[in-house]
Formats: sequence, C-alpha cells, structure tokens
Amino acid sequence: MLDADMLDMLIKLLAAWMLLAGVALWARREQMGLSKRMLIASARGLLQLLALAFVLHWIFDISSHMAQAALIAGFCVLAAHNSASHYDGKATTWLAAATGLICGCLLTLPWLAFTGAIGDDTRTLVPLGSMIAANGMNAVSIMFERMKSGSVVGEGMKTAMIPTIDTLRVVGLVHMPGIFVGMVLAGAAALDAAVAQLVVLYMIIASSFTSCLVSVLMMNHLLKRGEAST
Repeated sequence: MLDADMLDMLIKLLAAWMLLAGVALWARREQMGLSKRMLIASARGLLQLLALAFVLHWIFDISSHMAQAALIAGFCVLAAHNSASHYDGKATTWLAAATGLICGCLLTLPWLAFTGAIGDDTRTLVPLGSMIAANGMNAVSIMFERMKSGSVVGEGMKTAMIPTIDTLRVVGLVHMPGIFVGMVLAGAAALDAAVAQLVVLYMIIASSFTSCLVSVLMMNHLLKRGEAST
C-alpha cells in the first residue's frame, strides 16, 4: 500500500514523463529516429537515479581523497564511453576522451578546493566531479560529432563550447541555473547563491575546454603511436 508521499511523488514523476512521451511520439510521427532513444534514456535515467538515491549516503561517508578521486575518475571513464560512440567507438577514442575528462577535473577541482572556493569533502567534490564529467562529455560529444561530419578540430571545439558560453552570457537575464534556484529555495542569501553558481559555471567552461583540447591531443598522440608501430 502506497503512502500519500510516495503516491504524490509518483504522480509528479508520471506528469513529467508524459511530457517526454509526448515529444517522443511527435518525433516518431516526424520520422526523426529519436523516439526510441528518448524512451530508453528516460528508463535508464529513472533506474540510475533511483540506484544513486539508495547508495548516496554511503558515498557521502567516504573520507579518503584517493577514494574520491577514484569515484570521479569512474564518472569520467563512463562519460568518455558515451562520447566515443559519437565518433568511432574505438578503445583509443574512449581512452582519449577519458583522459580529457579526467584532466578537466584535475585542472579545476584541486585548485578550487585549495583556494577555498569549494569544500574538499565528498558531499562537495563528488557532485561537482559528476557535473564536470557530464558537461565535459556533452562538449566532447559535440566536438566528435562535428569532426565525424568533416569539420576541422577548431570548428568542432568552437561548436562544442557554444552551449556553456551561451549559458554564462544569459545567466541572470534569461536563465536561472539550478544551483542558484536550489540555494534560494533552501533559504540561502541570493548573493551567496549567485557566487556559488558563478563558481560552478566558470568551472564548467574551464573543464569543458580542457576536456576537448586534451581529448584531441590524446587522439592525435595515440594515432601517431599506432602508425609508428605498424
């Protein structure tokens, strides 16, 4: 028997999912080939977030920096696999993307923790590491997609950076980002919420650019190494 809170949660979830299902049906009518991917992604997202919700309290109990780093590196490896599928899906491309994403984390998280811009606890580092991996994955995927279509690397990187730069350009004018809204709703001062959001946005742009650049450099290195060994 479901209690009132669980029933209310399921109703909200179903209402939001119906929007996605409607868009998927629309995409199917237009023969865009996206409906199946949307529905599968929605099912995966549901299962993955539910699983995360069950284990999150164990994750937050982690105090070892090495364990934190290993968990964030795991995010990057999984994200890189998705990015590699947008190019050729080869192991070398996967390795290159993973190296790029990990470098994006290494450039930003230690520096922000060292300067005190963010905390060095698991509750802070792991969620921010997942954000870097996810946003870097999106940027690298767009870059790979453009490169696969014949664009030069520079054009691919410029296209990949458009979403994050545009978000920063219109933040506070058109867009109220999630961290800002969440902190305000939780009762934090608006100025504190704005500073926290800007730290994250600056971090995402720096890490996404680093991820793209290092991924390309690593791909070229692995390609030349492979040619030299043949």
